Amino acid sequence: IPVEARWNAAAGGLVHFSVNYFKKILDTEGREKLVEFMRKNSSAMGAGGKRLADRFGMTGTDAKSAAAILPALVIMAYGPQQKFEMAEATESRAVVKCLECVFWNNVQAKKITDDICSSNSHYYWEGCAKAINPKLTSTLVKARPRGDSLCEWVFELKT
Repeated sequence: IPVEARWNAAAGGLVHFSVNYFKKILDTEGREKLVEFMRKNSSAMGAGGKRLADRFGMTGTDAKSAAAILPALVIMAYGPQQKFEMAEATESRAVVKCLECVFWNNVQAKKITDDICSSNSHYYWEGCAKAINPKLTSTLVKARPRGDSLCEWVFELKT
């Protein structure tokens, strides 16, 4: 079995589990508990993503570096079908757009209408950005579950 096929299958299992788990928390405990869970766990996972990035030699502390590192980490977890575009990239500001989202596609395939991914994305990207550089911010400015055609993050290096 080719490596990319194995990677895609493993990533698909992770996404499937995550979507079901987040939906279960929402349905049994409510939106507030889901957001609280995301704030705590997704932020920590984002910070852990920095360690993984370091392990693979993805370094840098500015907005342009973060705009390269974060999509690479998500692609590692979500598989080769996940697609991003770096729309803007300078040391002080960068914009990343998600063109193809495996998580969102899974949510749609399961006909889930609740927003179970915006807070996960927000806190994961924010946690990783802060781990890359405490002066770096990540803002989720567009999100498919909020009615946008894609998800988009802005990284800014505060001085």
